[in-house]
Amino acid sequence: MDLNNIISSLTGNNLIGEISKKFGIDTTKIVNVIKAAIPKFLSAMQRNSSTAAGAASLTQALSNHAGQAFGLNIEDGKKILAKVFGGNLGSVISGLSSQTSTTNDQVSNILASVAPNLLSVLGKGNAGGNIGNLLGGLLGASKPSAASTAGKILGGLFGKLGKK
Repeated sequence: MDLNNIISSLTGNNLIGEISKKFGIDTTKIVNVIKAAIPKFLSAMQRNSSTAAGAASLTQALSNHAGQAFGLNIEDGKKILAKVFGGNLGSVISGLSSQTSTTNDQVSNILASVAPNLLSVLGKGNAGGNIGNLLGGLLGASKPSAASTAGKILGGLFGKLGKK
């Protein structure tokens, strides 16, 4: 899994159409926001997972969302955004709005729609609930350290962003 796989998973289904229909946002704008937002999500997740509590929380969230069917779950998405971005959420939304020529409300609605689906994509490969296996597969390592597995998955994914 790399950034392109993640974006393709999020944009290559009917989720974009559902977001467009619900909020009246052009599909091209939705895709542009998603492409711009994924690195920010991954960076924030990596930062949050730098502590044992943050890593455990992310591991649990990935496990809870793994394999969930795609769809709109705005309330869950808002909770995820609050946990992932914390007090920085407003500036993230504002920055993405400027970067993608969308309104803050549009960005907020897109992010809340995408967040649970992103966790589903990231958690989907979590065979048998073992985050170490998922991370090892993504990073090409045989046995990642238990304390930093969530950080390593995001570090590996985020590291691939800079190489594209």
